[in-house]
Amino acid sequence: MKKYTRAAAVLLVAALLAGCAPRATTPAATPTPQPPSSQSETSEPTPTPEPETTPAGEPGLDYDEMRNVATGYNTPSSVQEGYFTVSKDGKWGLIRADGTEVLPCRADSPVGRCTPEGHWTWSVSGMGWEEQDAISAELEAEGEPIVCPGHGAGMITFFYDLDAPGRDIHAYDPWALRAYVSFDGPGDIVEITDEMWETYGDLLPCYDANEEGEEGDPVYPSDPIVTDMGNGNQEIYFYADKAGNRRGVANIQLAGYFYDEQMAPIQNTDGKWSYIDREFSYGTEYVYDATYDALRDPDTGDWTAEPAYAAPMQNGYVAVRQGDSWGLLDGTGREVIPCEHSGVAWDGTTLWIKDATGWHQSELPA
Repeated sequence: MKKYTRAAAVLLVAALLAGCAPRATTPAATPTPQPPSSQSETSEPTPTPEPETTPAGEPGLDYDEMRNVATGYNTPSSVQEGYFTVSKDGKWGLIRADGTEVLPCRADSPVGRCTPEGHWTWSVSGMGWEEQDAISAELEAEGEPIVCPGHGAGMITFFYDLDAPGRDIHAYDPWALRAYVSFDGPGDIVEITDEMWETYGDLLPCYDANEEGEEGDPVYPSDPIVTDMGNGNQEIYFYADKAGNRRGVANIQLAGYFYDEQMAPIQNTDGKWSYIDREFSYGTEYVYDATYDALRDPDTGDWTAEPAYAAPMQNGYVAVRQGDSWGLLDGTGREVIPCEHSGVAWDGTTLWIKDATGWHQSELPA
């Protein structure tokens, strides 16, 4: 999976315009990271009957794909409750969770939202301002966000600042945790606020980094500093909790948010995704693939339809993918719907499952 480096991504924020793209008294010790255990090491899962869908033969929603809507500038992005971005014949649109169309399938990449309270990013080639204004007026009349009028890209990422003045260099010092925040141009390195802890959860995905930038210019975090732990293991991403602890498992290339859920997605250095619990005591195997948001073309910088991340859990469940097969995972790490379907979508409120006749609403497994 091709990706920009962290430093390149930060520089891109300032250069590329895109449509709505207490100090601890005693430093906490760092636990020895352990990889997530296989699902088979937990209690033996009991078979769960397949959920009932609309009877075969009755047409469902005629979309090729149905994905979560990515929102916000954090990495990985948040997920918008109440909507799905859908595709037909390679073009993307937007529906409400109940299946009502909001935007037709005309965009080249999945629909997103620039912030949880912001605009829809629906980039349609050749659409003029007059048409966009007319569509936005219709959306506004229906109580929907308008289409993004266009502004600079942004970023929110959390890191352990190795250049923080006064940092205890002999132990983990939670005071050195920082956020890099950028909106519509060069950003700032700031201390993590209570509002950030409340928004993203009391376990934040972080990485070690130096401050970079020419003298007199805004500074930004470097690419993650990789620590060799021996035996072929590396520490790249870790979790920082609000109590002042540094926690995690080895070989996490990218870590997702817990928010207020029991599990979070983590990606290993092979590019596969797993889900880990809050105590880092159990998790799934690294068998899942990305399900939402979009990657940029590394040569052109244009957004593509290739998904970038495995989704965070919402209200105790998350749709997961293994290749072309989809299922549903619960907060215990069990596939309550096995990855045997051509499509499964969950936004935290409504479950959709795809079969040969289209997408059908379904009840959550009992």
